Amino acid sequence: MVTSNDSLSYVVWYQSPLHPELSSPAGNERGRRYNVDGFWPSAFFDGFYRAPQEPNVDSFFSLYKGMAGQARSVSSVLSMAIDTANTRVDSALVHVGIHITATDTSVDHISSLMLAAVVFEDSAPFKSLVGGDSLYARFCGRCVIGDTLGWGVPLKLHFGSDFDTVLTTAPWDTLDGSVRHWNRSRLGVVVLVQDTSSLRVMQSVSKFRF
Repeated sequence: MVTSNDSLSYVVWYQSPLHPELSSPAGNERGRRYNVDGFWPSAFFDGFYRAPQEPNVDSFFSLYKGMAGQARSVSSVLSMAIDTANTRVDSALVHVGIHITATDTSVDHISSLMLAAVVFEDSAPFKSLVGGDSLYARFCGRCVIGDTLGWGVPLKLHFGSDFDTVLTTAPWDTLDGSVRHWNRSRLGVVVLVQDTSSLRVMQSVSKFRF
């Protein structure tokens, strides 16, 4: 999960070999980076605080609610916004326009910032293993726009200066060698700046439908 100082944005990656239609290379990369196992759900708040894994599913809500509140209380040194004029989906590409302003001088000395745009489907279909019914996963991460490792692009910010860019990606994946198109009408994006040396998310912003 990624957070800003006044709201919480989340994307879920599925790595189950039993549901390849929900998996992604970016999700596998994040799993390795955070050392996530496949036995219980894992959640990271602010990109750093890992929620304890509980076998009792009923305990998740109160646990996550408390950690979300903690993440929301942290002030940010960045101001971010989606540039709506440059954010769209066309026949060939997903375009994500981003505007960032550093609001504190501490940002000048951070050399390990990465900018990541996580494209997700807000309702991704998959087949139930029991009965074969069609089910839907909420906020399923499809890709991270960035380098070949699947996690963002290097970013250098300076206090008092604005940063603007447009990131693009093709609206499909080739996880198993076949082209699997995403549902354009269900696509959204979470954009975040993360300090990769500490894994802390500095700021994030979301657009739930293009």
